[in-house]
Amino acid sequence: MLKLAWKYMRYYKSQTLAIFVSVLLTASLLSGISSLIYSSQKSDLANRKTIYGDWHYYVETDKEIYESVQSGDKGDGYDLEQCGKMEIRDVVSEEFFITFIHADDAYRQMAHRELLEGTFPEKENEIAADGYVLSNLGFSGNPGDSLRIGEKDYVVTGVLKSEWAASSSEMEVFVSDSFTGRGSQTFLYLKFDEDKKLYRQLDAFLQEHRISSEAVVGNDEVTQYLGGEKPQNVYDTVKFGLTSEEGNFTYIVLQLQSDYNLAYYGMILLLCLFSLFIVYSVFNISVSKRTSEYAMLQTLGVSEQQIGGTLLLELWMLFLVGYPLGCLLGNGMLRLVYQRFSGVFGEQVLSVADQTLAEGSGGIQFYLSWDAMVFGFVFLLISFALIAFLVVRSMRKQSLKEGMSGDLSFTKRRKIYALRHVNMAGVVVRKFMFANRRKVVGILLSLSIGGCIFLCTTYMVENLKVHAELSLKSDDGLSSEYRIGLKSNSLEDTIPESVADQIKSMPETDQVYATKYMLGEIQRTKGEFLADERWKDFFQYQNEEPYFIQRYAGICNQQEDGTYRIKYDVYGYDEAMIEQLRDYVLEGEISPETIKSENQVIVTANMDGQGNYYFYGKKPGDTITLRVPKPEAYTDDLLKFQSKEENYIEKEFVIAAIVSRPLAQEQDFLNTEVWENAQSIIMTNEQMKENFGITNYSFIHASPAEGAETASVSNQLLQTIRDVPKAVLQDYTSAIKTQRNYLNQQQIFFSSIAVILFIISLFHIMNSMNHTILARRKEYGIMRAMGITDSGFYKMILQTGILYGLLADALIFVCYHYIFRRVMDYYMAHVVQFLHVTSTVPNMVLAGIMVLNVVLAIVAVMIPARKMIRENIISEIRR
Repeated sequence: MLKLAWKYMRYYKSQTLAIFVSVLLTASLLSGISSLIYSSQKSDLANRKTIYGDWHYYVETDKEIYESVQSGDKGDGYDLEQCGKMEIRDVVSEEFFITFIHADDAYRQMAHRELLEGTFPEKENEIAADGYVLSNLGFSGNPGDSLRIGEKDYVVTGVLKSEWAASSSEMEVFVSDSFTGRGSQTFLYLKFDEDKKLYRQLDAFLQEHRISSEAVVGNDEVTQYLGGEKPQNVYDTVKFGLTSEEGNFTYIVLQLQSDYNLAYYGMILLLCLFSLFIVYSVFNISVSKRTSEYAMLQTLGVSEQQIGGTLLLELWMLFLVGYPLGCLLGNGMLRLVYQRFSGVFGEQVLSVADQTLAEGSGGIQFYLSWDAMVFGFVFLLISFALIAFLVVRSMRKQSLKEGMSGDLSFTKRRKIYALRHVNMAGVVVRKFMFANRRKVVGILLSLSIGGCIFLCTTYMVENLKVHAELSLKSDDGLSSEYRIGLKSNSLEDTIPESVADQIKSMPETDQVYATKYMLGEIQRTKGEFLADERWKDFFQYQNEEPYFIQRYAGICNQQEDGTYRIKYDVYGYDEAMIEQLRDYVLEGEISPETIKSENQVIVTANMDGQGNYYFYGKKPGDTITLRVPKPEAYTDDLLKFQSKEENYIEKEFVIAAIVSRPLAQEQDFLNTEVWENAQSIIMTNEQMKENFGITNYSFIHASPAEGAETASVSNQLLQTIRDVPKAVLQDYTSAIKTQRNYLNQQQIFFSSIAVILFIISLFHIMNSMNHTILARRKEYGIMRAMGITDSGFYKMILQTGILYGLLADALIFVCYHYIFRRVMDYYMAHVVQFLHVTSTVPNMVLAGIMVLNVVLAIVAVMIPARKMIRENIISEIRR
């Protein structure tokens, strides 16, 4: 069988080459895209480590454990690669909340707090801090100069790398081991072997050192990529999603993604199936050209099993050569592309006040996805046995006589076409096209699959562009390059209106948006709050959080009369910022003039983990009642809303619109580390003054004027806010640039996948349609011998190509609009949870795909037609 397979491969060189190329291209696709996704996830992990620290868990311990645990410790079930030690020695909270910490080299490395300038402290009165802390404390000198913190003077010996986290509520100052403060808290920062499951190593570590699991805090943004929590059983996940009232298909998808990286492994499986489809289609065409030879072998006594073995050996030989080469080709080409666009998190130059971007660790590496390549190899190797079985099974349906005739696709049907006037060329075209409906469906699928994938990817990219811009402004808080805020969680601390006016009048700034803030409370009846039972436990997590219980007496509380009172952030925006909220509208309309004149408000809807929105059954035009503390009688205790009614102002407002997100948000009240995008009520700054008497601002966003130097703008803003107590400047210039570059690369990534799949589909189209035309070369030869001219023959073939193209366009339109687009809408709204899912594929792109499909079909049929025209008619008939 091996010898026979080799003979066939050598004799049918063009068919062998087609199968080999299909294996090569699909292997390139499978390995390349899998490695691209894997490298992207590795890059995301590296970025998360840069932002949140290169550690997995931290635990507060006693002094004995703190001293005994060391980096490199190995125990029964865990491998502790690195252990950072951090000790809080003292705290000052006069103007800013400042912690004095002593840490070892491992902690500073894990937290990316390396030294940029100077030396680490060695004496009791020496400190080191990052540029953000020093600049906001008013330090403008050099290492060796003094800085007063609290009631003491300290010598600044070094400048450290800045933290990333823009919402940090305290400032860190590093001290020497000789520093003596008023107390001591010791923490261990743990980093385990990432090649093993982290949750198992953590359990073993805690058992060995007898540490309670309640004392552990996980670096969730990092560990989610590394198996930081024990995954649920797949069966239990699917069962809960299908049988429980709280479960649904979205729950299954999100849970599998969280536990088993469904996006990565699901894509590998889809690529394997796509590769199998391409190879099977090409191989089936090749076998159909040799049907008569196989039938003849059967008449000579060769069994079906032997023929199947010959086919399988042929496939396996080509696969064993083509698959490794394809992996080399795909990974090699994408490595070059990836490295060209990999400078997202590379080295950056930080401005003095920039605390939002830690310096990167160099270029991003391209990682080979060995899992995908091995899985693809095994999957295709086994699947090829199934292909051989299916091909032999299809041959069994025909008699040996029919098989030796070499024409399995054409069934004679006696029909008289001369009963009425018809175009005989059209009759022949349709008869040849639809003689084998299965092949017609295969060709139409080949023509349409590339177009559908390209349209779906374009649809994704168009919505990704809008979502990325909206998310940058709302979720990431990067609506402007500069943010002037207050390191305070008291509403008594504000930015004077005169300072805001001064920043607006600066020639170096542009688009300055000053925001007023107040914490408020709305009241809902039991019927309104429970209008949808699925949302009854929406605030359960927040109500159990100790911070919210202690500071606000909970977020959502049921009263004695059965009503519910819910804490809300209340913002006052400039009119220009109000207008920007139109991109986030779920219901209603936004008109700043109408909102101001009719005393309306904009509310943000509650969003669950599956991308569903809800606002207690209320619609635009309905009213809500809002209570806020009186500014003149303010104390922190009023934020619990349990004081006398005379200490609060209560107003009724009409809902103008419901939006998905606010823009400018506070960072020290409801939006803490345990809760993001807290629900909000938004009005104009004028309404905040008229309704509640609030004149000063809580934070200001500003952008540099065109042509202004960022260093100059930062210095001017620092000078302007110098006399405002607790005011700090946050510079997002580098972070915005970095994030935009990253989002651009995401668009290139999706577009590249679409182009690669389209190219492979194009190869399949050309091969399939070439076979479809050449399979009828005898019939076409007879027609030419009967007198049809070359131009008439070309017109007939042209009609075939146009008909294929139009049918494929119809299939693309139906599949894209009524199947794929609905699936994409569901995926973007509920799985990846885009903020904006209304962008459509540009009409030019849609029309271009339709026209291109027809052109491709025409080119695909005209190439073999030209080949037949060049051949002798008699030789064509004798084939």
